[in-house]
Amino acid sequence: MEISAIFPAYNEERNIRGAMSRALEALRPLFDRFEILVIDDGSRDATGKIADALAAEHPEIRVIHNPVNLGAGACVLIGFRQARCELVIHNAMDYPFDLRELAWMVPLMEDADIVVAARKSRAGYSLYRKLTSVVNVALLRLLFDLRLRDYNFTQLYRKSVLDSLEIEARSTAFLTPETLIRAHDKGYRIKEVEVEYHPRQAGVATSGSPRVIIRSLRDMLRFWYKRARERQ
Repeated sequence: MEISAIFPAYNEERNIRGAMSRALEALRPLFDRFEILVIDDGSRDATGKIADALAAEHPEIRVIHNPVNLGAGACVLIGFRQARCELVIHNAMDYPFDLRELAWMVPLMEDADIVVAARKSRAGYSLYRKLTSVVNVALLRLLFDLRLRDYNFTQLYRKSVLDSLEIEARSTAFLTPETLIRAHDKGYRIKEVEVEYHPRQAGVATSGSPRVIIRSLRDMLRFWYKRARERQ
């Protein structure tokens, strides 16, 4: 079994060493072959240099440098396209998902094409972040016929599924929902499993900023309109 683990990184110099150490430690006993894709998203700090140094030390780490900041959604999509292994998962550099939980997720792939990780809780979320999450899930359930508890944490995919989908969104909060909805529309099997969420300990999260939310909402409504017209 082999897997590609995607890690977008924007100004994550305080987190990258710890995240890569934990990822390597988690993946080595679980997979015969794996790669860790670090997508340096035009970082202004030492993230890119640290990533390159880690890649020189660990052959499992591969670094892609974006010349400008594209956002986490676009980085995940780049990782989807560049991944080389049969299974693909994505994580954030503050390590909210413990890759050791793949020991429980991977066996579910025997009867699924995608396994969706649903957060048991959102520890450390502000009231604002909790509210935007609730509204986001409600909108997705209202507009689309794929009913999930969590569309935006992480998912385990077959690479062949990702290669069959044409994803248009680039926004942070709608890239993975669009991927899941398109996969559902094509008849791929999707399972959901509860996992622990680990809150950020260092650095600054940007995924809940108003600018990110507006871009994601725009992508969501554009996709809903286009999909509705195609189904007429």
